[in-house]
Amino acid sequence: MVEEHTNKRTRVSTEQRQSEILEAAKQVFAERGYQVADVQTIAERAGVGKGTVYRHFPTKEILFKQALTWQLDILRKRVDEALTNHQQPLVQMKEIMRAYFRFYDEHPETIELFVHERAEFGHEETPLYFARMHEQTEQWIPFFESLRAVVPNCSLTIEQMMQLCGELMHGAVYLCMAVVPRKRVQDRLEQVYRAYIHSLCECPNVNQLLQHYNLQSPSVFCSYGENNP
Repeated sequence: MVEEHTNKRTRVSTEQRQSEILEAAKQVFAERGYQVADVQTIAERAGVGKGTVYRHFPTKEILFKQALTWQLDILRKRVDEALTNHQQPLVQMKEIMRAYFRFYDEHPETIELFVHERAEFGHEETPLYFARMHEQTEQWIPFFESLRAVVPNCSLTIEQMMQLCGELMHGAVYLCMAVVPRKRVQDRLEQVYRAYIHSLCECPNVNQLLQHYNLQSPSVFCSYGENNP
């Protein structure tokens, strides 16, 4: 029935058809996990035949990894836009965090894909998220060099700055997604951003530094879970 319905559909480009399949795949894999999810369900969710799915993605494993890669591509595009839309490094850093957190608020299923990837393939290979981070390390060095240049008496190396930034951002996402009900990651933006700048800066008054670049906000440091909307 699905194949008959598919034949009557308006012809679409290969790119659009693949996007439709990947959108369905990410939802089904996130909801059911890699082992339980089946290609027929994904095909039905995408409104295509099972054979169409296999023409674009020859195996279930390839489909899963492409669905996750597709999500990571969207995340990278948003972070890149945040970087290029601003010039001042401290502003860029905050906007990168904002874009990163907003992505996970809008695509919480991505975290579920991380979990299922780790459970299914973690013993065989580096998870795609961390492999992608490693591949992009060289591209991020110039930005972190510019950030280090405006932070007074920064004692961390560029590598340490990058590692700490990744740990704070990724950790904040997992903490917000792990609780029930799920918390908005963007609500942690000010805390994570200021914690990161504090960790870099030996300036006696970080507020003064942020105020200089019009980044000063009311105090947001409180125990996790307090004053949540």
